[in-house]
Amino acid sequence: MEFDKAAYKTAKERIIGLIKDSHDWENTEGFIADGVICPDVYEKQPLRILCILAESYGYEEGMEDIENQMEQDIMGLRNPTVQTPRRLASVLYLLQHAIEKKSMLQLEEWLALKLLTQGENNTSILQGALSKIAWINVKKASRGNGTELNNAEAQAHARKNRDILREQIESIAPELMIICGEAAFRALHEMSLLGPEVMLARKWQIQGAGDGSPRVIEVTHPSYYKWAGYEDLYRIAETIYTQIA
Repeated sequence: MEFDKAAYKTAKERIIGLIKDSHDWENTEGFIADGVICPDVYEKQPLRILCILAESYGYEEGMEDIENQMEQDIMGLRNPTVQTPRRLASVLYLLQHAIEKKSMLQLEEWLALKLLTQGENNTSILQGALSKIAWINVKKASRGNGTELNNAEAQAHARKNRDILREQIESIAPELMIICGEAAFRALHEMSLLGPEVMLARKWQIQGAGDGSPRVIEVTHPSYYKWAGYEDLYRIAETIYTQIA
């Protein structure tokens, strides 16, 4: 399946309309119009990657477009209290480097980059990593604060958004889906959106034949403590890369 930028744009406009029709988006259920962050960059990638998480935080009303990430940092890379996008972008940077160079960056080189440290240069590198991927949440209504994720709530929202999620995945045409957290993975599996060969209880294992349909891997959520250190992030990227190399 190829990524068709024009078809994606049309689908995204339709999806935004569906979300607005089914959510109180102007008052209590604000949302990020998620998907491909930079379509012009995404379409040129040697491996198109879609990251799927449960929900976003901080937008109680209105709509923010994920395509504004490069200018407005709507996912909070520059916010030191927000861990998920910085950790995930770090793993993506390592993975993209390995795909391009056909080998992992040396651990010593990686440790020297210190990308988890706040700084304009580091943030610019991670922004570059995000520019190459797509990112969606199964729950479209954004949580207004950083309270702990309610798995049952996330799964209920995912079921509500089943048709939206199917159309998003089809229009994004990923070759690899990295699904972060059991809540998102179980919801997508329950709705048969991951392909007939994808099974539960196979965390950290890439599944799917890859013959025209995306390969899939379930990983822990980036807020999990095993994403906290530089060597942890390196091992996560290495685990994914060795299965696709």
